Amino acid sequence: MLLLAIDSSTRQASLALCSEETLYAEETWLVENNHSVELLPAIRRLLSSRNWRPADLSALAVALGPGSFNGVRVAVATARSLAFALGKPLVGVGTLDIIAAQQRRWPGPICAVLEAGRTELYAACYLCAESRDEQGRLTQELRRLSDYLLLPPGQLVASLRELAAASPLAVPGRRELPPFLFCGEMKAVTCTFLRSSLPDCAFAEPLQATRRASTLAALALPRLLRGESDDPLRLEPLYLRPPAITASARKQPLLNAVDQPRSLPQSETEGEERALHH
Repeated sequence: MLLLAIDSSTRQASLALCSEETLYAEETWLVENNHSVELLPAIRRLLSSRNWRPADLSALAVALGPGSFNGVRVAVATARSLAFALGKPLVGVGTLDIIAAQQRRWPGPICAVLEAGRTELYAACYLCAESRDEQGRLTQELRRLSDYLLLPPGQLVASLRELAAASPLAVPGRRELPPFLFCGEMKAVTCTFLRSSLPDCAFAEPLQATRRASTLAALALPRLLRGESDDPLRLEPLYLRPPAITASARKQPLLNAVDQPRSLPQSETEGEERALHH
């Protein structure tokens, strides 16, 4: 299986080409706010680096958000259009799941965080269970303990305290908060507040916390191998806050692709496929 994984949820973007056993190519870069300008050329460049064409793909995976409204829209629109045009299965994965999955070796609770603006945070809490498969390889199953949250930092801390006290995270016979590992893209002021509110917490090193599309691929592959996929005509970005987007005319066509009703115009999908071919 040849899988293309696409993640442009924030100012960081990442692409990966892989199979079940091999990572063929990966590119992670600072896209800033140029998602609609840079994503398709980057996909074309990644495929060309291996002398592959879009038709060679077996499946696609995409990060659904939350994150940058424009970034998530561009990734989902691109993945939907390619999956529809090529007739390939598509799997969507939450961006916070990807962030947490990169810290699966942490033995305690993991809190994935992204800045949401308006002094609020996107967040979700996870635990990881380790086991070995029949070949003796270590497998790590990520379990989400909370909903996807949109909260101010103070309310997030209160939510984590309640979660720890009411779940197996709590130490039997004691009501102490276990150490949380915070990971994701956070401002310095956010880290300072969380550290002062939860003195025992830890923070993933920023470079290790950078999202990589190979992690997205690792989360999507088990679903694809079980024959599961999402409908490319119905897959939607994961917005925790209603988007209010103003797009320039230069970026409008790709940004609007995800908002089309339940079918995609043939001219649009053919145009994007031709862009990847040439």
